[in-house]
Amino acid sequence: MPTDSPLSPPSNPFATRFTRPSAGEYLFPAGAGAGALLARLRDQNWWGQITGPHGSGKSTIVHTLLPELQAAGRRVECYPLHQPASRPCGTSPAAVRWGDYIANWNGSTQVVIDGCEQLGRWRRVWLQWHCRRRGAGLLVTAHRDLGLPPLWRTEPSVELAQRLVARLLGEGNADWSGAEQIERLFAEHRGNLREMLFALYDLYERPPP
Repeated sequence: MPTDSPLSPPSNPFATRFTRPSAGEYLFPAGAGAGALLARLRDQNWWGQITGPHGSGKSTIVHTLLPELQAAGRRVECYPLHQPASRPCGTSPAAVRWGDYIANWNGSTQVVIDGCEQLGRWRRVWLQWHCRRRGAGLLVTAHRDLGLPPLWRTEPSVELAQRLVARLLGEGNADWSGAEQIERLFAEHRGNLREMLFALYDLYERPPP
């Protein structure tokens, strides 16, 4: 949760450092969780796809699953392709020299490609062939079905948006009046949670009337 010292200005709870995928765990609905997804992925011989619209939490699910995969003995090779290469954790598809990596893939390797739709069809086929040939697992995120065994479909909702905002605000900001705008902003940004949080950041920065 955002914290501040008495001498520092209040932090905006919707700042990127609090909302980026690695900042918190994905908010699964009741009855679901990272452990269940890991078990399903194992049953699918470590192959699966996480699909869903823009800004719906696919990358957050990946970051939530990473420690689970490592605890299960998987050697994770993660390639995030959906972000501009200028960002610290982003990689452009053209910048990845796949031949430098595939030689190290084996039966304990879990290849994770975040934003797999950025690759062309034949590149995806080529990567799947190499994963199968070397016995490596393959987990991808995409906005549409890419033909891999389904693992999870992100379905943004107003309820999920409210839970996410409540977690970011914490107890100290629970009564912030801007939270009343969640339903409107969710509809305005067509369910894109990332864009909704950007809008809440700007709203939080505005001085009170």
